[in-house]
Formats: sequence, C-alpha cells, structure tokens
Amino acid sequence: MFSKLLVKLIDEAIVPAIYLITARVVSLVFIAHLFNIRVSLGSQGFVYNSQADYMLVNSYSLLFMIGALCIGLAHIVVKSVVFHDTHITPPLAAKLFSAKAQHLIQDSFHLYSQGVIWMSYLYFLTIGAWVMSMFDILYTWVVYVAFGLAVLFSYVFIVDVSDKK
Repeated sequence: MFSKLLVKLIDEAIVPAIYLITARVVSLVFIAHLFNIRVSLGSQGFVYNSQADYMLVNSYSLLFMIGALCIGLAHIVVKSVVFHDTHITPPLAAKLFSAKAQHLIQDSFHLYSQGVIWMSYLYFLTIGAWVMSMFDILYTWVVYVAFGLAVLFSYVFIVDVSDKK
C-alpha cells in the first residue's frame, strides 16, 4: 500500500518533530525568564504584555529552535562523513567491529532519509521565519541566519552525496 520510502520518511520525521516542539516550548519559557518578560499561559497559549515582548521572545525562540535543528543536522553530517558505509575506511571498520559497535556504520538509505527530513524542517523554519518577518513578528536578521544555515547544510549534503568514494 505505502512505499517503503514513504513509511521510512514518516518514521524518521517523528523524533525531530518532538525534538523541535520541545525546543520551542523550553526556549519560550527560558527566554521570557532571561529577559524578565511577563508571560502567562491561557486558553490562547502564551500571552505577552506587548508586541515588542512577543517579537523579542519569538525571535530568540526561533533562533534557539534553528540552533537545536542544526545540532541534529550536524550529528547526521558527522555520521554521513565518518560512519557512512561508502566513506568508512577499513581500519575504522575493523575497530568498530572489534568493539562490537558495527551499528554505527550507516547505509545511504538511512542517512539520506534522515538528512532529507531534518533539512526539510530547516527549510520550513526558514520559510516560516520569512513569513513571520513580513508580518513584523520576527526580527529580520533571524531570517538571514536561518537562510545562511540552510544554504550551508545544503552545500554540505550536496558535497557528501556527490563525493562517494
């Protein structure tokens, strides 16, 4: 019924989504506390005293979310560069097998499906940041940071895909 790729992508999307939602909620509370901004939780969600407070907390919270996403992407890049079955050196593979850590060796299907999901989240956050900045509820510089990181990680993944040994 469903293709193997679609099921794999849906399966891979759940953990990053929970991770990003957690990062957003934690960062909203942390940043409001850091800047001494009064925030209340009501039936409409987080409520701020002013538009400026909301813009400040929203901007830094989204930046925190993008940073958390980049940590996840960096983890995938490291796995892709060091532990990819097409890149791994025989001595490293032998050490991993002798240490019974052969599960660290990843195949292309697993790595690139994870990479596609995490990169999609980064693109969605970048587009969302751009839309929010158009409505003046996010600082514009956050969009530039998100866009720069999206370009950087896209470049790294393109180089990794094209540099199979």
